Amino acid sequence: MIGRIVVGLDGSNSSWVASDYGIYFSVKLKRPVVGVHIVDIRLLETPFIEDLAGALGFTTYADVTPKLKEILDERGKAILNEFAKKCRERGGDCSIAQAFGIVANELVDMTDPEDLLIVGKTGMHNRFVPLFLGSTSEAVARKSKCPVMITTDIFREIKNVILAFDGREKSVHAAQYLNDFTKDLDIEKVTVISVLEEKSGEKEEHIKDLLDSYMKVNYQLYFLYGYPEEEIERYIKENREKIDLITMGAYGESRVKELILGSTTSYIINKSPVPILLIK
Repeated sequence: MIGRIVVGLDGSNSSWVASDYGIYFSVKLKRPVVGVHIVDIRLLETPFIEDLAGALGFTTYADVTPKLKEILDERGKAILNEFAKKCRERGGDCSIAQAFGIVANELVDMTDPEDLLIVGKTGMHNRFVPLFLGSTSEAVARKSKCPVMITTDIFREIKNVILAFDGREKSVHAAQYLNDFTKDLDIEKVTVISVLEEKSGEKEEHIKDLLDSYMKVNYQLYFLYGYPEEEIERYIKENREKIDLITMGAYGESRVKELILGSTTSYIINKSPVPILLIK
Protein backbone atom coordinates (compact mmCIF):
# COMPACT_ATOMS: atom_id res chain seq x y z
CA MET A 1 0.00 0.00 0.00
CA ILE A 2 1.31 3.42 -0.96
CA GLY A 3 1.80 5.76 2.00
CA ARG A 4 1.76 9.24 0.47
CA ILE A 5 2.04 10.54 -3.06
CA VAL A 6 4.67 13.29 -3.26
CA VAL A 7 4.73 15.47 -6.39
CA GLY A 8 7.59 17.77 -7.39
CA LEU A 9 6.28 21.06 -8.80
CA ASP A 10 8.28 23.72 -10.63
CA GLY A 11 5.60 25.43 -12.71
CA SER A 12 6.51 23.72 -16.01
CA ASN A 13 3.98 21.90 -18.14
CA SER A 14 5.71 18.63 -17.31
CA SER A 15 5.33 19.19 -13.57
CA TRP A 16 1.65 20.09 -13.97
CA VAL A 17 1.16 16.75 -15.71
CA ALA A 18 2.97 15.15 -12.75
CA SER A 19 0.47 16.92 -10.49
CA ASP A 20 -2.40 15.49 -12.57
CA TYR A 21 -1.06 12.00 -11.90
CA GLY A 22 -0.59 12.79 -8.21
CA ILE A 23 -4.18 13.95 -7.83
CA TYR A 24 -5.41 11.00 -9.92
CA PHE A 25 -3.66 8.55 -7.59
CA SER A 26 -4.93 10.40 -4.52
CA VAL A 27 -8.52 10.05 -5.67
CA LYS A 28 -8.14 6.53 -7.06
CA LEU A 29 -6.12 5.06 -4.21
CA LYS A 30 -7.61 7.25 -1.47
CA ARG A 31 -4.16 8.35 -0.32
CA PRO A 32 -2.88 11.84 0.58
CA VAL A 33 -0.92 13.78 -2.04
CA VAL A 34 1.71 16.38 -1.15
CA GLY A 35 2.66 19.07 -3.65
CA VAL A 36 6.29 20.12 -3.08
CA HIS A 37 8.12 23.10 -4.55
CA ILE A 38 11.87 23.44 -4.03
CA VAL A 39 13.58 26.77 -4.67
CA ASP A 40 17.00 25.70 -5.92
CA ILE A 41 19.67 27.47 -3.85
CA ARG A 42 22.00 27.40 -6.85
CA LEU A 43 19.95 30.31 -8.17
CA LEU A 44 21.18 32.37 -5.23
CA GLU A 45 24.87 31.57 -5.64
CA THR A 46 27.44 34.12 -6.84
CA PRO A 47 27.90 33.19 -10.54
CA PHE A 48 24.17 33.21 -11.28
CA ILE A 49 23.63 36.46 -9.32
CA GLU A 50 26.55 38.15 -11.09
CA ASP A 51 25.10 37.26 -14.49
CA LEU A 52 21.66 38.43 -13.43
CA ALA A 53 22.97 41.70 -12.00
CA GLY A 54 24.94 42.41 -15.16
CA ALA A 55 21.94 41.72 -17.38
CA LEU A 56 19.75 44.01 -15.26
CA GLY A 57 22.35 46.81 -15.14
CA PHE A 58 23.28 46.53 -11.45
CA THR A 59 26.83 47.57 -10.53
CA THR A 60 26.73 45.20 -7.55
CA TYR A 61 24.81 42.02 -6.97
CA ALA A 62 24.64 42.37 -3.16
CA ASP A 63 21.12 43.80 -3.22
CA VAL A 64 19.86 41.31 -5.77
CA THR A 65 20.03 38.19 -3.61
CA PRO A 66 17.29 38.99 -1.06
CA LYS A 67 15.04 40.39 -3.78
CA LEU A 68 15.50 37.32 -5.97
CA LYS A 69 14.91 35.03 -2.98
CA GLU A 70 11.66 36.86 -2.26
CA ILE A 71 10.55 36.60 -5.90
CA LEU A 72 11.30 32.87 -6.05
CA ASP A 73 9.58 32.30 -2.73
CA GLU A 74 6.41 34.07 -3.89
CA ARG A 75 6.47 32.24 -7.20
CA GLY A 76 6.71 28.92 -5.39
CA LYS A 77 3.78 29.79 -3.15
CA ALA A 78 1.69 30.70 -6.20
CA ILE A 79 2.48 27.34 -7.83
CA LEU A 80 1.57 25.45 -4.68
CA ASN A 81 -1.67 27.38 -4.20
CA GLU A 82 -2.68 26.59 -7.78
CA PHE A 83 -1.95 22.92 -7.16
CA ALA A 84 -3.99 22.91 -3.93
CA LYS A 85 -6.92 24.56 -5.69
CA LYS A 86 -6.85 22.02 -8.52
CA CYS A 87 -6.53 19.14 -6.05
CA ARG A 88 -9.51 20.25 -3.97
CA GLU A 89 -11.65 20.72 -7.08
CA ARG A 90 -10.94 17.12 -8.14
CA GLY A 91 -11.54 15.63 -4.71
CA GLY A 92 -7.94 14.82 -3.76
CA ASP A 93 -6.61 14.77 -0.20
CA CYS A 94 -3.81 17.30 -0.54
CA SER A 95 -1.24 19.33 1.37
CA ILE A 96 1.64 21.53 0.18
CA ALA A 97 5.23 22.20 1.23
CA GLN A 98 8.05 24.48 0.11
CA ALA A 99 11.77 24.46 0.90
CA PHE A 100 15.08 25.92 -0.25
CA GLY A 101 17.86 23.54 -1.26
CA ILE A 102 19.12 21.25 -4.03
CA VAL A 103 15.99 19.94 -5.75
CA ALA A 104 16.89 16.25 -5.96
CA ASN A 105 18.19 16.10 -2.41
CA GLU A 106 15.22 17.92 -0.89
CA LEU A 107 12.63 15.83 -2.71
CA VAL A 108 14.32 12.61 -1.68
CA ASP A 109 14.66 13.76 1.94
CA MET A 110 10.95 14.57 2.10
CA THR A 111 9.85 11.03 1.23
CA ASP A 112 9.60 7.76 3.15
CA PRO A 113 10.25 4.29 1.64
CA GLU A 114 6.52 3.54 1.34
CA ASP A 115 5.73 6.78 -0.53
CA LEU A 116 5.43 7.30 -4.28
CA LEU A 117 7.44 10.24 -5.64
CA ILE A 118 6.30 11.76 -8.96
CA VAL A 119 8.36 14.20 -11.04
CA GLY A 120 8.18 15.48 -14.60
CA LYS A 121 10.86 14.48 -17.07
CA THR A 122 11.43 18.04 -18.27
CA GLY A 123 11.22 21.10 -16.05
CA MET A 124 11.10 24.86 -16.29
CA HIS A 125 14.02 26.36 -18.22
CA ASN A 126 14.25 30.07 -19.04
CA ARG A 127 16.93 32.68 -18.83
CA PHE A 128 16.66 33.65 -15.19
CA VAL A 129 14.49 31.05 -13.44
CA PRO A 130 15.76 27.56 -14.42
CA LEU A 131 14.40 25.47 -11.54
CA PHE A 132 16.34 22.40 -12.64
CA LEU A 133 13.62 19.77 -12.00
CA GLY A 134 13.93 18.40 -15.51
CA SER A 135 17.73 18.15 -15.26
CA THR A 136 17.48 16.34 -11.91
CA SER A 137 14.69 13.84 -12.56
CA GLU A 138 17.25 11.09 -13.12
CA ALA A 139 19.13 12.11 -9.96
CA VAL A 140 15.86 11.91 -8.02
CA ALA A 141 15.23 8.42 -9.40
CA ARG A 142 18.73 7.27 -8.54
CA LYS A 143 18.81 8.69 -4.99
CA SER A 144 15.22 8.03 -3.95
CA LYS A 145 14.48 5.43 -1.30
CA CYS A 146 10.90 5.04 -2.57
CA PRO A 147 9.39 4.25 -6.01
CA VAL A 148 9.65 7.12 -8.49
CA MET A 149 7.32 7.88 -11.37
CA ILE A 150 8.71 10.09 -14.15
CA THR A 151 5.98 11.59 -16.28
CA THR A 152 5.91 12.96 -19.81
CA ASP A 153 3.93 15.97 -21.08
CA ILE A 154 0.56 14.25 -21.54
CA PHE A 155 -1.71 12.78 -18.86
CA ARG A 156 -3.56 9.54 -19.55
CA GLU A 157 -5.56 7.41 -17.17
CA ILE A 158 -3.59 4.28 -16.35
CA LYS A 159 -5.23 1.19 -17.78
CA ASN A 160 -2.43 -0.64 -19.61
CA VAL A 161 0.78 -1.35 -17.69
CA ILE A 162 3.99 -2.85 -19.04
CA LEU A 163 6.60 -4.52 -16.83
CA ALA A 164 10.16 -4.83 -18.12
CA PHE A 165 11.47 -7.92 -16.35
CA ASP A 166 14.96 -9.41 -16.43
CA GLY A 167 14.78 -11.69 -13.39
CA ARG A 168 17.20 -9.72 -11.25
CA GLU A 169 16.40 -8.42 -7.77
CA LYS A 170 15.13 -4.97 -8.75
CA SER A 171 12.81 -6.34 -11.43
CA VAL A 172 11.46 -8.90 -8.94
CA HIS A 173 10.69 -5.99 -6.61
CA ALA A 174 8.89 -4.27 -9.50
CA ALA A 175 6.81 -7.39 -10.16
CA GLN A 176 5.84 -7.61 -6.49
CA TYR A 177 4.99 -3.91 -6.35
CA LEU A 178 2.54 -4.30 -9.22
CA ASN A 179 0.47 -6.86 -7.31
CA ASP A 180 -1.15 -4.25 -5.05
CA PHE A 181 -0.67 -1.31 -7.41
CA THR A 182 -2.67 -2.85 -10.25
CA LYS A 183 -5.31 -4.19 -7.88
CA ASP A 184 -5.88 -0.71 -6.46
CA LEU A 185 -6.18 0.71 -9.99
CA ASP A 186 -8.56 -2.08 -11.11
CA ILE A 187 -6.11 -3.35 -13.73
CA GLU A 188 -6.75 -7.01 -14.45
CA LYS A 189 -3.73 -7.90 -16.59
CA VAL A 190 -0.14 -6.70 -17.01
CA THR A 191 1.99 -7.10 -20.12
CA VAL A 192 5.49 -8.35 -19.29
CA ILE A 193 8.41 -8.00 -21.69
CA SER A 194 11.70 -9.76 -21.08
CA VAL A 195 14.76 -9.22 -23.25
CA LEU A 196 17.28 -12.03 -23.79
CA GLU A 197 20.46 -11.85 -25.84
CA GLU A 198 19.29 -14.86 -27.84
CA LYS A 199 16.63 -17.54 -27.71
CA SER A 200 17.13 -19.93 -24.81
CA GLY A 201 14.50 -22.34 -23.55
CA GLU A 202 16.27 -22.63 -20.20
CA LYS A 203 16.38 -18.88 -19.60
CA GLU A 204 12.81 -18.42 -20.77
CA GLU A 205 11.61 -21.08 -18.32
CA HIS A 206 13.56 -19.39 -15.54
CA ILE A 207 11.84 -16.07 -16.27
CA LYS A 208 8.42 -17.75 -16.33
CA ASP A 209 9.08 -19.51 -13.02
CA LEU A 210 10.08 -16.24 -11.35
CA LEU A 211 7.00 -14.46 -12.62
CA ASP A 212 4.73 -17.27 -11.49
CA SER A 213 6.35 -17.11 -8.05
CA TYR A 214 6.14 -13.36 -7.51
CA MET A 215 3.30 -11.99 -9.62
CA LYS A 216 -0.25 -12.46 -8.31
CA VAL A 217 -1.86 -10.40 -11.05
CA ASN A 218 -2.61 -11.96 -14.44
CA TYR A 219 0.09 -11.30 -17.01
CA GLN A 220 0.92 -11.81 -20.67
CA LEU A 221 4.62 -12.50 -21.28
CA TYR A 222 6.56 -11.60 -24.44
CA PHE A 223 10.20 -12.40 -25.06
CA LEU A 224 12.36 -10.03 -27.09
CA TYR A 225 15.89 -10.71 -28.28
CA GLY A 226 18.81 -8.31 -28.52
CA TYR A 227 20.15 -5.44 -26.44
CA PRO A 228 17.75 -4.64 -23.55
CA GLU A 229 17.67 -0.85 -23.92
CA GLU A 230 17.19 -0.99 -27.70
CA GLU A 231 14.50 -3.67 -27.60
CA ILE A 232 12.58 -2.04 -24.74
CA GLU A 233 12.70 1.34 -26.51
CA ARG A 234 11.52 -0.21 -29.78
CA TYR A 235 8.65 -2.06 -28.09
CA ILE A 236 7.49 1.06 -26.24
CA LYS A 237 7.56 3.24 -29.35
CA GLU A 238 5.78 0.65 -31.49
CA ASN A 239 3.05 0.24 -28.88
CA ARG A 240 2.98 3.73 -27.36
CA GLU A 241 -0.72 4.25 -28.02
CA LYS A 242 -1.51 1.10 -26.04
CA ILE A 243 0.84 1.75 -23.09
CA ASP A 244 -0.05 4.05 -20.21
CA LEU A 245 2.84 3.15 -17.89
CA ILE A 246 6.11 1.24 -18.14
CA THR A 247 7.38 -0.30 -14.88
CA MET A 248 10.91 -1.50 -14.28
CA GLY A 249 13.50 -2.00 -11.58
CA ALA A 250 15.70 1.04 -11.03
CA TYR A 251 19.41 0.79 -11.78
CA GLY A 252 19.99 -2.94 -11.58
CA GLU A 253 23.68 -2.80 -12.54
CA SER A 254 26.61 -1.91 -10.31
CA ARG A 255 27.81 1.70 -10.56
CA VAL A 256 31.09 0.53 -12.14
CA LYS A 257 29.30 -1.51 -14.80
CA GLU A 258 26.91 1.37 -15.49
CA LEU A 259 29.88 3.70 -15.96
CA ILE A 260 31.46 1.35 -18.51
CA LEU A 261 28.42 0.00 -20.33
CA GLY A 262 25.77 2.59 -19.55
CA SER A 263 22.50 2.14 -17.69
CA THR A 264 19.37 0.66 -19.23
CA THR A 265 17.33 2.63 -16.68
CA SER A 266 18.88 5.97 -17.68
CA TYR A 267 18.48 5.15 -21.37
CA ILE A 268 14.77 4.36 -21.03
CA ILE A 269 14.16 7.42 -18.84
CA ASN A 270 15.52 9.62 -21.61
CA LYS A 271 13.91 7.80 -24.53
CA SER A 272 10.49 6.69 -23.33
CA PRO A 273 7.47 8.63 -24.69
CA VAL A 274 5.28 7.23 -21.87
CA PRO A 275 5.56 7.60 -18.06
CA ILE A 276 7.95 5.29 -16.22
CA LEU A 277 7.56 3.82 -12.74
CA LEU A 278 10.91 2.86 -11.21
CA ILE A 279 11.04 0.45 -8.29
CA LYS A 280 14.04 0.05 -5.97
